[in-house]
Amino acid sequence: MPFTSASVMSPEGSSSSLGPADHGSLLDTCERALGRARGFQRPILASWSRPLDVGDPVSVWSRARRSTQRSFLWQSPWDGGSLVAIGSARALRGRGEHRVRAVRDGWRTLVKDLVTGGVAATGLPVGEGPLAIGGFSFRAEDAYETGRLPDALMWVPALQIRSAVPAPGAEGRPVPAELRLNAVLLHDSDPEQVADSLVHLARLCLTPDPDADTERRKRRDRPGRTCHSTELPGAEAWKGLVRGATDRIRAGEFEKVVLAREVRVTASAPFDLPAAVERMRGANPGTTVFAVDHEEYTFLGATPEYLVQVGDRTVHALGLAGTTPRGATPEQDEACERELVGSAKIQHEHEVVVNMLRDALADSCTDVTAETPPQVVKLANVQHLSTKVRGRLAEDSTAGVLDLVEALHPTPALGGHPRAQALSWLADNEGLDRSWYAGVVGWADRSGQGQFAVAIRSALLDGPTASLYAGCGLVADSDPEAEYAETCAKLRPMMSALGIE
Repeated sequence: MPFTSASVMSPEGSSSSLGPADHGSLLDTCERALGRARGFQRPILASWSRPLDVGDPVSVWSRARRSTQRSFLWQSPWDGGSLVAIGSARALRGRGEHRVRAVRDGWRTLVKDLVTGGVAATGLPVGEGPLAIGGFSFRAEDAYETGRLPDALMWVPALQIRSAVPAPGAEGRPVPAELRLNAVLLHDSDPEQVADSLVHLARLCLTPDPDADTERRKRRDRPGRTCHSTELPGAEAWKGLVRGATDRIRAGEFEKVVLAREVRVTASAPFDLPAAVERMRGANPGTTVFAVDHEEYTFLGATPEYLVQVGDRTVHALGLAGTTPRGATPEQDEACERELVGSAKIQHEHEVVVNMLRDALADSCTDVTAETPPQVVKLANVQHLSTKVRGRLAEDSTAGVLDLVEALHPTPALGGHPRAQALSWLADNEGLDRSWYAGVVGWADRSGQGQFAVAIRSALLDGPTASLYAGCGLVADSDPEAEYAETCAKLRPMMSALGIE
């Protein structure tokens, strides 16, 4: 297609344009990648960037996701950063026990001979260059796999926008960001066609469409949909599983297991995903909001928990285990908090998770520390015990964020302890396809930096059908009624976000 200048505009109206000079620089980057692909006889990743101003990332994602079957939205309170990614330049997949390693090896190979061009933005959160984005299922080769999401899928987006947190008082105005366009060149690729298609994608994604925005607002104003919900398994059957698990714990088979359940909702009309994301973001401050579009499915959530972060060779992990409800009044809330902090059962459950994180980081890090005492994290419906674990990669360590994902996932907060025995019991008894629930979602850069969130408080959607998930950590004296009530509280934020009564 012939090149035309693509206007890059924020929803608020500030603009810059991809002009002929940008196109020439992008084309040069693609041509250099083609030369390297022919010389090395293997695919070569080309990545071109330029600074821009961008408005609300959720608005950009809402508009841009219509142009592709694969997209990614990420907004994190950990560093205030956001990421919008559209399309796919190259997919990285894995299956089975070593699925994370397969993705890591594919990513390292792809960026080994990376060709870059353009101008990188400054002042962004940790992470540089093209990113690998996506996630991993709760467990490999799930016995109940339905094929809804792969065991492991990360990809290099065709278009990637990273932005920093707005300056104080600048909320609602465009913020500095980086536009990055990525493509994989083969020996027979046409670099001009590649460059033109990337500019065309940028125009589709970044030029406001007032008609579409108006239609989206109208759709949100229409009368509410009707919904039918089914619990999988049913409430009494799930409580029976709790009793079975605690019997096995008291018999010494394992110390803790995390049992999940699903609520499957069928609605009279497809769910409005941008509206759901906006509700999640507004109702759950302090959480990481994410949305992954893959073909006809969308996996989204607002999680308070991260698995691991790596930046400047510093490693952070988070133990989030032990839950009580929020109180209806300040006095009741304080009473619930005292129960959380004072419960020997909950303290033990929490310590199991923190000890595992500390031991796992010690394999590649020095100066591993865990904060004491545990902090209380208050969310809309529940409150948790939380402990941050920190380490510094050893000077001789080559570990990156994906190596640490493989070492840590799933933690005892997601599966149980000891890991093998707990996961074996779940495979035999839970009867549930968790898919990416209790898996991990995030991103990695070429130097091993990155962030991965634990995918809880989440749902998997396919048009008018939604699977919502929640789980509880069970120990010897867990009470089935209390554990069931805890899952109900954990399900509420996602039900509210989706408009499910």
